Amino acid sequence: MGNSDPSRRQFMVRVIIGIIAFISAALAIPFGGFGILPALHKKETGWSDAGTVASLEVNNPQERRFLQVVKSGWLEEKQERSIWIVKRPDSSVTAFSPNCPHLGCGYRWSDADQQFKCPCHGSVFDINGKVLGGPSPRSLDMLEVKLENNRVLVKFEVFQLGIGQKVVA
Repeated sequence: MGNSDPSRRQFMVRVIIGIIAFISAALAIPFGGFGILPALHKKETGWSDAGTVASLEVNNPQERRFLQVVKSGWLEEKQERSIWIVKRPDSSVTAFSPNCPHLGCGYRWSDADQQFKCPCHGSVFDINGKVLGGPSPRSLDMLEVKLENNRVLVKFEVFQLGIGQKVVA
């Protein structure tokens, strides 16, 4: 009878450890997902207000700055962004990312030459963003735009640099 008691005790210890492990796993999975998964999600960007359509002149590119709300997991922050906007004769609007697709330098519009020019490595683009010269591997990156209530709304994104295709970074 002395041999049966230790095996019964070992059995009960194992059952209790198993129950504790099961309860711990059952609690850890939802709490882990609740706390960790939002931090692993890609940053979400929505539409940002980039000003009025009425303040744009036809075929005269303007640089616009605005605040973009960026959600990353539980964190929500405002980041200042910059874009180039061109109003077309048909009243449509095109927006370009402010970074040269070559290495990410900030380019400028030259009124004298009617071109976008990157001062870092000499890339040149026409008013439609098409590469006219320089090392840029692709045209300027267009951003999604929608017009609502005489406002320009832009979906700002950052793209990979130095490659021939437009790929979100």
